[in-house]
Amino acid sequence: MRFRNGLMALGLLAAFVGSTIVTSAQEQLTLYQGAQINARMRSTIDTGKAHVGDRFVMDVVPPYPSGNPAFQGAIIAGEVTEVTSAGQGRKPSVGLQFDYLRLADGSTVDISATMTDDQRKQEHKNGLKVALTTLGGMLLGNAIGKTIFHTSAGGVIGAAGGLLYGVNGKTNFTLPPGSDVQITLNQTVTIRRQAPNSPNGNQ
Repeated sequence: MRFRNGLMALGLLAAFVGSTIVTSAQEQLTLYQGAQINARMRSTIDTGKAHVGDRFVMDVVPPYPSGNPAFQGAIIAGEVTEVTSAGQGRKPSVGLQFDYLRLADGSTVDISATMTDDQRKQEHKNGLKVALTTLGGMLLGNAIGKTIFHTSAGGVIGAAGGLLYGVNGKTNFTLPPGSDVQITLNQTVTIRRQAPNSPNGNQ
């Protein structure tokens, strides 16, 4: 009888430890360096109208990193750090800084990322706009952004995350609401999930 009770006690202990490990794993999410996040613009970024310090928000959209549904309803927020409008002999460009990723439950983590693909509208000299076109590969990353703009990252987190160039020196370009972008993390981050009933669990 004692032996049987001992086995039952061990079984209960193992079940408790197992559930604790699962719960702990569910309380945090890890995104590794190089992870790609798909997002959709909420507001407009226009090289002809944007200003340094303008804030922007992107909604994280499928496919989610590793197919994890925990990223449903997540957002990415950042700000414009550099702007050059099109002009005579001057290429339009904009520097973007990605500040944080926030899950739907309010869990937030600072990120350093580079925009690696986007959809933009090119504005012709006569003011007309061409159809939305994917122009991935015309983006320069964090290191080049620092070299050209002489920006100081102030650490890895919050570093300038992308430098977008127009098709030529006489046309501004726009990232309108609803346009899809893709960003790539410059470093690994771990998101510690908010408790279900946490007062900070709302966006």
